Amino acid sequence: MTPYFMTFHVKGELAGTLFLREPEPRLLIDLSPAPTTGAKAPGHAYPERVCFTLRSSELITRFRDEMRPGDVVEATGTFSQSGYIPHKTSHIDTTFMMLDFTRVTRRLPNLSHSGRTYHMPELVWMH
Repeated sequence: MTPYFMTFHVKGELAGTLFLREPEPRLLIDLSPAPTTGAKAPGHAYPERVCFTLRSSELITRFRDEMRPGDVVEATGTFSQSGYIPHKTSHIDTTFMMLDFTRVTRRLPNLSHSGRTYHMPELVWMH
């Protein structure tokens, strides 16, 4: 018998999260394949994004403690396509279940002084 698998390995910028308590606790995580545009309007700072789900309470706690929008995340997990899950006014047919993640970088805010802006480098975190 041939073994089959459906896994993903992704690296992207954290665009945002949404914690849902019902029907069971889960954290929805939006990752962007491109850095932020810097736009202030919702949905325009990260025009491209993919939603991932965390269901493990330990991983949810760790993610919420360690990650902030703008951080770069590298993650692995599984995905499936089955039925249609109602979401707002439409349906989702593919779900990406995150099983592990690592923070790759943390953005520092730019500094401004006397009308000049100094662009700060990214810090690389080693785990």
